[in-house]
Amino acid sequence: MSAIGALVGLILSIVLIIRKVSPAYSLILGAVVGGLLGGFSLAETVEYMILGVKDITPAIIIILTAGILSGVLIKTGAAASISNTIIRKLGVTHVYMALALATFFLTAIGVFIDVAVITVAPIALNIGKKLSIPKAILLLVMIGGGKCGNIISPNPNTIIAAENFEADLFSVMYANILPALLGLLFTVYVVARFMLR
Repeated sequence: MSAIGALVGLILSIVLIIRKVSPAYSLILGAVVGGLLGGFSLAETVEYMILGVKDITPAIIIILTAGILSGVLIKTGAAASISNTIIRKLGVTHVYMALALATFFLTAIGVFIDVAVITVAPIALNIGKKLSIPKAILLLVMIGGGKCGNIISPNPNTIIAAENFEADLFSVMYANILPALLGLLFTVYVVARFMLR
């Protein structure tokens, strides 16, 4: 397929989605138009579309499963319980590490970052009010912890990395533990240094 055909198909899909057409139909129509403009016949275009769906289906199933896990953790209160326990154990003297670890662990087990931050936020705001910590600093610590946990979670980025290198998903997640922990420590260090200035 030519680059122009692919680009036109992509632009068409985006325009249709912006105009409130169903994303599924928009992407299908964009793929068909892109294939035809790219020089493929209708039969070849449909064949490549089917092959593409077969390639990404396992990744989509894993992502959906991670979403289901996330929903279960939140609806049952397990996510809030995890974050409360971490913060209670570390106490206010290690508030930055506690907040970062709470969002770190939640995202590491499959909760999406925004949901992890929303789950931990009420506790963070309460602590921030007591210790006069700006809300922006609290948010930075939680997002930093979440992004570090995201490195090892079963998210789309990790899944794609595993598939591209033909590796086992859990091997990739295990290999990312050290970079994730280093990132977590760096986040806490930067925020602590900023607050002590």
